Amino acid sequence: MFDPIKIQRWIVRAIRIEVILVAIVVTVTISMFIRILVQRNDPVQDSATPDVTTQTQASTPLTPTSTPSPIPSPTPTPIPYVLSDRLAEVRVQNPDASAWLTIPGTRIDDPVVCGSDNEFYLKHDYLGNKDIAGAIYQDFRNAGSFSGRHSILYGHNMKDGTMFHNLRYFKEEDFALKYNRIFLETLDGMTEWQVFASYVMTTDFYVIQTVFSDDAEYQAFLNTLIKKSGIDYGLDVTADQQILTLLTCSYEVDNARFVVHAAKVQ
Repeated sequence: MFDPIKIQRWIVRAIRIEVILVAIVVTVTISMFIRILVQRNDPVQDSATPDVTTQTQASTPLTPTSTPSPIPSPTPTPIPYVLSDRLAEVRVQNPDASAWLTIPGTRIDDPVVCGSDNEFYLKHDYLGNKDIAGAIYQDFRNAGSFSGRHSILYGHNMKDGTMFHNLRYFKEEDFALKYNRIFLETLDGMTEWQVFASYVMTTDFYVIQTVFSDDAEYQAFLNTLIKKSGIDYGLDVTADQQILTLLTCSYEVDNARFVVHAAKVQ
């Protein structure tokens, strides 16, 4: 026979077990639900998942609100020319020294002076000492500068070969075409000049003009010098160029002068 008390105890035990199982299931379910909610609301994302918002902001370049002003380049400070030792030494002894003249192929390698007139250095050397040979000197109207259109140098034709005696070589075509460069160290720097005309003239022609009313007058003057040349140097000279004239005595006729003209090499 069945014992009713035992059956009742078995039923109660079964119900307890069922309640415990249900409680466990409910607890697990609630725990999983809470975990899902926490993951959805968590601001820290999985590092394996790219942040689209962050990438979009990072990849978008910043657009400047205005164009920045360019930084101006510093203006270079011009470096003053340093005179050669020989010209600097002469200027210490005589402030009238304005240049040093060198003509390859000749003995001409001398200081140039510029006085307050064109008479003093005819009978004084470059130091201002009285000397019949004089000095190589610049026309006083040039005022010691070689920045004008026409710079003029004078020198005696000394039989001992000094001063401008060797200019006579420019009467010979072979020499003139071979040694057609003149070098002049001025107070502003070294300059180079190319010979474009050389000839014998008389004082009737005013070759020492230094002032010209305009380019047309200056160009006409240049054309005249080229036409007078006894040698064709094949060099065209235009009004935008500076020229240098070297002038000395010559003896073909009375009051003869020998002249060499050179254009500044740019």
